[in-house]
Amino acid sequence: MKNKPVKNVRYEEALSLSMNLAIKASKYLIKKQKKISSLKITTKVAQGIASNADTESEKIIIDGIKKMYPDHFILAEESAYKEYRGEMTRYNFLKEKEWVWIIDPLDGTNNYLNGLDYFGVCISLAHFGEPVVGVVLRPTNGECFIAVKGKGSKIINFSQDFTKRSPAKKLDSKKTRKKLRDALLVTGFTAEKGEMFEQEFALFKSMVGKSRGIRRMGSAALDLCYVAKGVFDCFWEKGLAAWDVSAAGLICLEAGVTVTDYEGREFHPFQETILASKKPLHTEILSLFGNSL
Repeated sequence: MKNKPVKNVRYEEALSLSMNLAIKASKYLIKKQKKISSLKITTKVAQGIASNADTESEKIIIDGIKKMYPDHFILAEESAYKEYRGEMTRYNFLKEKEWVWIIDPLDGTNNYLNGLDYFGVCISLAHFGEPVVGVVLRPTNGECFIAVKGKGSKIINFSQDFTKRSPAKKLDSKKTRKKLRDALLVTGFTAEKGEMFEQEFALFKSMVGKSRGIRRMGSAALDLCYVAKGVFDCFWEKGLAAWDVSAAGLICLEAGVTVTDYEGREFHPFQETILASKKPLHTEILSLFGNSL
């Protein structure tokens, strides 16, 4: 990462803005999910589906950011797809920009459109490609995961109408005594079928036989947050975008979870693969991935 001076951004201020915008977007999404049949659905090549709930949620967040930080670059899933058509390598230039907001206005669109409650709103701020502020909010139960670089990760529970909140509770997942055979894992699969899917499914089958169980929940950001919380012991996936992992990856790191790619390289949000788990389990799983790929 480039060591350039931080200018004009207070992380706590950016965190407060992110939380407020995530709440505002969540209220909108909950309201719209009650009228699923009225939503317009579109298909994105190799990137799954989207609806006008995604785009409206994104607009709420972008408008709020621009009011406070008009000069910052914003990378948001739906508008980015229109410009880059899902070609993830074209986002690498963002590592050279001082401030970039990375947004997923609705992570878990398939779940959302089928009336399931497992979806999230993700907002993060990156400094030269490194996430420094992250928020992931699960609208349906009010769980809000937050992190600021160097200050740890916390979880806040909001009431159903978001008018009340619990005290922030620190997340700390530095170590585990579990072996892989006792671990509950969570993963996802690429939306693009073909060779990549077959490779991922082969890895999935291998891990099924070595663990206590695997879940496929449908929201990478929430999956990662529940690794930070200790619900799941490991998450991995290939082919995710920066908006899927930027906020949640920081939340994991600040909770003491080890986050790398499949080859053990340090996490950044523009990687092709991600593996998040606690030590020493991470080392065990990483060695298996090396033998399977």
